[in-house]
Amino acid sequence: MKHLRFLTAIAVAASLSQVSHADLLKGWSSQTDPVEVGRRVAQRFVEVDHPNFDANPAPTREITYPETCAWLGALRFAAATSDTALVRRLEERLIPIFGSERHLQPMPDHVDHTVFGSIPLQLYVLTGNEIYGEMGLWYADSQWAMPRGRKGEEADRLQALLDDGLSWQTRYWIDDMYMISAVQTRAYLATGNSRYIDRAARQMVRYLDKIQCDNGLFYHAPDAPFHWARGNGWMAAGMTELLNCLPENNPDRKAILEAYRKMMSTLKQYQRADGLWGQLIDEPKAWSETSGSAMFVYAMISGVRRGWLSEKEYEPVVRKAWEALVAQLDENADIAGVCEGTNRSTDRDFYLNRRTLPGNMHGQAPMLWCATAFLDK
Repeated sequence: MKHLRFLTAIAVAASLSQVSHADLLKGWSSQTDPVEVGRRVAQRFVEVDHPNFDANPAPTREITYPETCAWLGALRFAAATSDTALVRRLEERLIPIFGSERHLQPMPDHVDHTVFGSIPLQLYVLTGNEIYGEMGLWYADSQWAMPRGRKGEEADRLQALLDDGLSWQTRYWIDDMYMISAVQTRAYLATGNSRYIDRAARQMVRYLDKIQCDNGLFYHAPDAPFHWARGNGWMAAGMTELLNCLPENNPDRKAILEAYRKMMSTLKQYQRADGLWGQLIDEPKAWSETSGSAMFVYAMISGVRRGWLSEKEYEPVVRKAWEALVAQLDENADIAGVCEGTNRSTDRDFYLNRRTLPGNMHGQAPMLWCATAFLDK
């Protein structure tokens, strides 16, 4: 790990070398200014103890992926605003996991647990503390190493995935490709080792070939044929994570960029009069959902600023959506209209009847991603 700090500087510089186009930081009111909104949401995150995930309310449970994604968003926002005090508070959230809160540490035994590795990796990039780097790489490397204790047909199935260059955690659900991309891109930025970003890109292309629909959107899973907003948001954000860091000469970049643009084009057509997207994107009777909408906005902000998308076509979409999202924040910076944790289903009404949970980390996280993307230079 002793050379990682130098390589980190190279990797970060390379990832930010693309020219930023539209200045999306201009033209906002004091209420909708992305920097102020980001500060409010980040402050709210550090004020809240490890939140109970709605599907598992037991107080001794491990840290879950929605918290991880919000934590990562807060760290990236802190870096973008050079807020060292915020970085320190976010670092202090991790330190007890090496001691009194060790029981909260997720193990890299599932795609939703392994994404936790993005936190120590991002902290390594920001602080240079090699303990964080070692911890994060353990997660990233575990995603491509045969887990212990697997035998018989299960072991054969997992080995076949690894032999094909894929993670053993492959299951072809749409949220996977944010969880995998987040930790593997952080490992790439922390080390400069292209194997991390290359294998994540290969994984993404395989998912695109397997589950992207002709219109560019995605079903929740092959056996759940519905264009669920947040599920599609995970894919939109996952492609964005990769494209933000993927070298121009990577052989999979062209396919990922084409798939991304195809998805954004269809999403633009489904934006509602209120500026958001429906819980089921293509269902007019579905209620407007904020977490998926925020993920779409994150992808579009990055696309406009990086020049992947037409500024003329997408800047109005971004502005309308961001104003609508900020309007959903209460005085505590908790966002309303967030769909609760949702497993796949073959029943359309299952999606339409989901509860909303104000301030749920599924929604807080992409608000932080958006605020950071606005600041990308």
